[in-house]
Amino acid sequence: MMSDAVIVEDDPFFRKELAHLLTAIPGVEVTGAFSKGEEFLTQVQKLQPAVLFLDVGLPGITGIEVADCVRRDFPYMEIVFITADENHIKAAFHLYASDFITKPLDSDRLHQTMARIIRKLSVLGAKIELNCEEKIEILSQEDIYMVEALAKKTVIYTTIRKFTCLHSMKDMEDRLDKSLFHRTSRSYLVNLKLVEGIKSYTRTSYQIVFKSRDYQAYLQKGLYPEFRKRIKALSGARGGEI
Repeated sequence: MMSDAVIVEDDPFFRKELAHLLTAIPGVEVTGAFSKGEEFLTQVQKLQPAVLFLDVGLPGITGIEVADCVRRDFPYMEIVFITADENHIKAAFHLYASDFITKPLDSDRLHQTMARIIRKLSVLGAKIELNCEEKIEILSQEDIYMVEALAKKTVIYTTIRKFTCLHSMKDMEDRLDKSLFHRTSRSYLVNLKLVEGIKSYTRTSYQIVFKSRDYQAYLQKGLYPEFRKRIKALSGARGGEI
């Protein structure tokens, strides 16, 4: 599986060095390089890279601001910050950055980071086939926000729409990546990577808030400790807590 990468870095020499190191990694292709965040954002819809390498101290809008814009429409894009300034680590992981590599560039660390990302993308990029009444739907797990039980069927909520499939909740729980999806009640299975937060709903439940979508799922309060543990593990316990 080929992973396309884009670099946003204002230093032309460092940008060239990074591109050279990345293209030497099997399975990685550099499809774009920009010196300013604004330039990249005008092309992000067209390029939609699997991995984005961002300098923090860019001219104009910062790398952190670029990442914040990207996260609104591309919650699954892998973002790697590379910078000499370590003061933004907390903000980087709040944006679910895959890594924060300091300059001068450590090529071994870069290879380790890309190996981990490639392994992850190979899992998430796998297609899942879902039987529906009129046809078979084929989609990536990363596009699923949540699954809701509907009698012996389920409703699948994706980045762009929702639809009903003939699989039971138990079947969906078995088929989806268990490191990413978590059962929050009898009726809901949610994509932890796309959870933005929770808020009190009733005496026995929380309402789950998703990134960039107004979908509604619920978490039983008795299941909160395990939910919180899973969220912290997914974000490396560095991107804030729920």
